[in-house]
Amino acid sequence: MNAELQSLNHEAAQYAWDLSTPGHGDDSHGEEAFTLESMVQLAQRKSMWLYHSCEEGSNYRQYGWPYDRAYYLLCRGARNTHQELSEMARLSAFIQRIYTETEVCIPADCGAGNRHHQIPDGDFLSSNTFVRHPGLPVTQLNLSSVGLYTARLVTGMTKLTCFHGEPDLERLMLGGVHPCGIEEEAAILRWAWESWRMAVGPPMRQPYAKLIGLMNAGCLRGANQRDVGACWREELEIPDLRLQVHQLWQEVKPFYQKLHAVVRYFVRQRYPGEARRIDETGLVPAHLLGGMWSHSWISYGPHIIPHAVDIDRQFASANWSAADLVRRAEDIYASMGLERMSNAFWKHSLIGNATTAIKCHGTAANMFSGDDYRMIVCPANAATAVQDFYVAVHETGHIVYYMEAAAKQPTIFRDGTTAAFQEAFGDAIYLAAMTPQHLVRLGLLDSKHMAPPRSDLVGGGSGLNSFDYAFLLRMALAKVPTIPFEYLMDLYRWDLFDGSVDYRRDANGYFWYLLEHEQGIRAPPSEAGERQSARDELFDAGAGYHLSDNTPFVRYFLASFLSYQIYEGLCRSALYGTTGNTDPNANEIPMPLHRCDLYGSKKAGKSVRQALGLGASVHWTDVLEELTGKEDISAGSMLRYYAPLIELLDQFIDQHQLVVGWMAD
Repeated sequence: MNAELQSLNHEAAQYAWDLSTPGHGDDSHGEEAFTLESMVQLAQRKSMWLYHSCEEGSNYRQYGWPYDRAYYLLCRGARNTHQELSEMARLSAFIQRIYTETEVCIPADCGAGNRHHQIPDGDFLSSNTFVRHPGLPVTQLNLSSVGLYTARLVTGMTKLTCFHGEPDLERLMLGGVHPCGIEEEAAILRWAWESWRMAVGPPMRQPYAKLIGLMNAGCLRGANQRDVGACWREELEIPDLRLQVHQLWQEVKPFYQKLHAVVRYFVRQRYPGEARRIDETGLVPAHLLGGMWSHSWISYGPHIIPHAVDIDRQFASANWSAADLVRRAEDIYASMGLERMSNAFWKHSLIGNATTAIKCHGTAANMFSGDDYRMIVCPANAATAVQDFYVAVHETGHIVYYMEAAAKQPTIFRDGTTAAFQEAFGDAIYLAAMTPQHLVRLGLLDSKHMAPPRSDLVGGGSGLNSFDYAFLLRMALAKVPTIPFEYLMDLYRWDLFDGSVDYRRDANGYFWYLLEHEQGIRAPPSEAGERQSARDELFDAGAGYHLSDNTPFVRYFLASFLSYQIYEGLCRSALYGTTGNTDPNANEIPMPLHRCDLYGSKKAGKSVRQALGLGASVHWTDVLEELTGKEDISAGSMLRYYAPLIELLDQFIDQHQLVVGWMAD
């Protein structure tokens, strides 16, 4: 069974790689390059194999055998018919193509001859937006009336400047890109935000509804679960997962609300023309915060805590190539005694600039064939160097996890103990890669910024200097705003899957209800003053990669907490040789948590190897205890990491008499 599963997994991994990298397939795969039909046939063969293997296993179990966990992992989940699998593959491929291949366009000449700066920037973009869907003629979008998805066929226009959603528009949303030389940043952000949702959401809405029905049918038949949300939750092996994620969000929400209040204050200052739309106690327009999902607020850092050292600028000026990024990511793992990337990794990975043929979403692949592990990393420009470094460290973490588990486990256990741990491990090492000490080691920070504070510096009495506070703020603005979106993205889908929300009537309205109440953001109203209800016919959730890819999101939410716990546990290992801390006063870390340097620590590396080597052979609580000394997921480590910053935010909020929280519509 192990050999058969490895063969099936290798075939699936190869098809997935070919799908992500058309035109860059592995020569060893010969004529079996990806086609939709071949993928369907593989899914059908694996489904039949699972059915017979699980039936055989159920017969042996009555006599007693040592494979209960393997049997449980292998046989849980959906059981779809061959016809359902075929239709699901067709729908999934259509939805993914809409996301990955759709382009939003403007005239290449920027309307020269009729513009001459006489038309306001926002109006020009709204009236000159075109969309190119895969396999269809170019159409012109109507962005003038939010919620009315109208498009008309365009003929006779050949010269367009076009943008994919990822990475083009996503990076535009992070600022600094000025199509057509437009300087009004708010107009650019609004156009990118709205045009992408109008381009990809409506075509996905009905196919996704059909996909939900098919997935639900498979879960009801196979796992005896009521819907696909229950199937997804089962993978994480957490009883009452809904309650667990709600409690975790409540633990960290006060911190998020404080950060939101301070950033809202600076949004009003940065965009005075938009300030009339932003009440001091209200929701922030989503397009003004940063990133396509309002999840990256780092551009506000220099406004909140100005500092001579700008980490983003330091990374950009280093001018590292994509290979440099990956080598530096590999180095921190290797310094802890973990394996370096294999020759097969460097031969088959796609590390370099993006092309239109490649899904430019950071990816790590286990090919289930010897030491063949692969990565896709395609940085675009120096402005995104820190994010690209994060992607390199994160994806390298996946591959290290694969390698450690593969060295000790049969195929069924060659993954993380849960998907959340797979996502958390690389993020924990990223925290180590971004310590001030390691930034000095990388040549990105002068060692003088490690010096103790002078009394005249901010937070002078805390033992931290001004760089520490600017650094912690930058980390928080990059990582904390993702947490509510990770939380609500699956909360939203779970309620669609189980029928709690009427998909036909409320799919978009409910989505924005969650964004407003949990994330504190709202869609930008049109100039004509349409209210949020005007978006009800759209499908804004479809503008996110993980919906089109049909990937559960709660794994990333849990990883946001686990990563800080694992980092703190590895700090204890590095300092004391053990993660155990049942006594809260024992093994205390004698420095601020963000300054704990893991580079070169073989003690921390030993803890990693022991934990990751278990793969999925044990329950996640055993792995967490191995890494942290605890069995429960909590926000404690995250809040300790940011404790100095939270204290400073409290001072700023009191000084400016800011309201914490928001009033949703």
